[in-house]
Amino acid sequence: MRKGNRALRAKTVEGIASKVVIAACAASAGAHGGLVPEHLREDPRLGIAFILAVVLLLGAVAALTIRAGDRRVAQVAALLLAGLILSWAASRTTGIPFLQPQPESVDAVGVVTNLVEALGLALALWLSQSMGGRWRPTSQEVSR
Repeated sequence: MRKGNRALRAKTVEGIASKVVIAACAASAGAHGGLVPEHLREDPRLGIAFILAVVLLLGAVAALTIRAGDRRVAQVAALLLAGLILSWAASRTTGIPFLQPQPESVDAVGVVTNLVEALGLALALWLSQSMGGRWRPTSQEVSR
């Protein structure tokens, strides 16, 4: 395979991975946003936490779209998705002090949302890693 084709293929794979991370963040934002009214009624603190999750997820979508190829943005998205997955796991096993002290039962929406988030997390981690023993340059480093 010629060097140019390999580089093009790598860029294409990275572009697809980036779009999947964006879609995962957007889907998670939609799932969390849909639950905001219910959680605001049950406990305003939990509703506010869900609003914060939606805002952060939409911020990640915007950043991933605007700064495609920036590994730091992928790292932030990975951290956010990991936090959401861990928060959901805690809410189902031990509860979350000050937000949801008692564990909740596992639900289909939560499971599916976490599967989508896990896929986004895996790809965000991949996008934020080095390739070929070197860190990939950020889009700003390439344009210099």
